[in-house]
Amino acid sequence: MAHHHRHLPGGHAPGPCPSLLPFQAGPPRSAGRRDSGRLTMGVGGSNPLVDVHVHLYRDKSAGRQAKDSYVIWEYGDDPGVEFATAAGDITDLATTYGQAGFDRAVVVHLFDTALARTEATDRLPPGRSPEEAAHITAAIEEAVAEAMRASNRWVAETARNNPLVEVLVSLDPTVLSRREIADHLTELADAGVRGVKLHPVAQGLLPIDPRLHAIYDICSDAGLVVLSHSGPGHRGDASARPSEFGPVLRQWPNLRLVLAHLGGASWRETAELADTYPQVAFDVSEIIEWIGAPNAPSATELTELVRHIGADRVMLGSDFPWYDPVRTADLVDGLPGLGAGERAAILGVTAVRLLGLER
Repeated sequence: MAHHHRHLPGGHAPGPCPSLLPFQAGPPRSAGRRDSGRLTMGVGGSNPLVDVHVHLYRDKSAGRQAKDSYVIWEYGDDPGVEFATAAGDITDLATTYGQAGFDRAVVVHLFDTALARTEATDRLPPGRSPEEAAHITAAIEEAVAEAMRASNRWVAETARNNPLVEVLVSLDPTVLSRREIADHLTELADAGVRGVKLHPVAQGLLPIDPRLHAIYDICSDAGLVVLSHSGPGHRGDASARPSEFGPVLRQWPNLRLVLAHLGGASWRETAELADTYPQVAFDVSEIIEWIGAPNAPSATELTELVRHIGADRVMLGSDFPWYDPVRTADLVDGLPGLGAGERAAILGVTAVRLLGLER
């Protein structure tokens, strides 16, 4: 079985919350259009072009290390996937999306809690006594919590300085308490964040884990988006299959939930979830690149799934910098049987509506 490395995206830098309001974006930018196989800005274009699944790194070295260190396992043998060469810093992002004519690139930030704990532990002096264990553990957890806050502040500030970029920040409920989560999201609202990115598999959780309830409560009350990884797990009990989000959507019917990857290798569960909970939306990141792999749909099956759900609930996502957003958009454009209106919806119209980008 062929494995490809894709790090759990992230990296870091050193109760109801009614006061938390969604960020009010500026006026819509000019729309993107296709020209000679490339996506370009054009005043004659009438449809927006939005990528809702983008990763961003502080520098090229961090991005390359991330891309080299994670195994893509769930889809099975590689059917001929084309990986992007970009490293994923802000220069790569601005160049890639600016030249291609995208209206927005939505960064779905993910803080690497395990790495932060390792780094905090490594900074401790040697020769610690057992009596110091409780104090040391508390110090490590506080260092990790502050690193998460700093990471989110960095990505929010980066977005504030780049009109192409919107941000969903990273929250790990094993690091921050409910009150700390509410305080942190309130702080970031004015910086332009549109919601939260979760990765239950990377965070060692199930979607309905009680530790996630505070995030669902706060985001549901504040109208913030929650975009979550979806797909099977491979470490312990952690998993994010589409069926496992049913209890979440039942308990939080107003939650603006987006499931990434259309369910990944668990894509056969996606249609039933979509039928039962019409409020949930999806993105096509990664799964569309793996069309034809043993645990991925064929192009025809993917089209059928998208049409079953409705293009008004499915959005373009590339998982940049692992994949080239222009190629991903071309793959959407080439799905057999989609009408022009359905393609336009997936490529940007749905994202503008669901994420409120027209504001």
